[in-house]
Amino acid sequence: MDIRWWSIRKYRKLSRVLRNVRLSDLKESYSWAYDDIGLTSFPKISNLESPADRLTNFTVDEFAHADDLFLGWLKTKDIEYLKYLYSVLYTEVDTNGKRKEVDKELLDKLADKVKISRTSLMVVALVYQGCRSYIFNRFKIVFPKQKNPTKKIPQSSGFGKLVLHLSGQKFGTYNETRRTNIYTFLEELTEQFKQNKNG
Repeated sequence: MDIRWWSIRKYRKLSRVLRNVRLSDLKESYSWAYDDIGLTSFPKISNLESPADRLTNFTVDEFAHADDLFLGWLKTKDIEYLKYLYSVLYTEVDTNGKRKEVDKELLDKLADKVKISRTSLMVVALVYQGCRSYIFNRFKIVFPKQKNPTKKIPQSSGFGKLVLHLSGQKFGTYNETRRTNIYTFLEELTEQFKQNKNG
């Protein structure tokens, strides 16, 4: 058995605390652990450009791909999904100092080149989840909370179909629509939902 002296000491301390304090009291004291943490700033991990806080420089297309990959990881817990997610989130910089658009045809090659630790990939997923929660909370009309939440994780976010449906309208062609900023797109979608409710 590979047990160190400090492990025994730690377990004794924990058992002493649990004998003297009710779990419900601990839950009240550490209620912050049950709340939304709100991580929205991506760490600088490599020489690639990370997304802006809260994904404010993300396009609809990038968000659709990132969300599908995140949902795939949630469903399967396969680390390959996180490598692809990292490849969508972290891109090279163009000559103007802006993020380059991710070429979906090169995504396989980009994901194969990802050489960061599993822990770093989990940090990226956690921050992405924080950004996703922020977006979902900001646009509650577009992302309503389910009345009967199920544990089943959807296969896809459905953003690809939504972009196809809204192309040719306010944002222009399909390519112009998918290159629209995610916040601009969701603001317009919120306005359309409000008009449809009132009209």
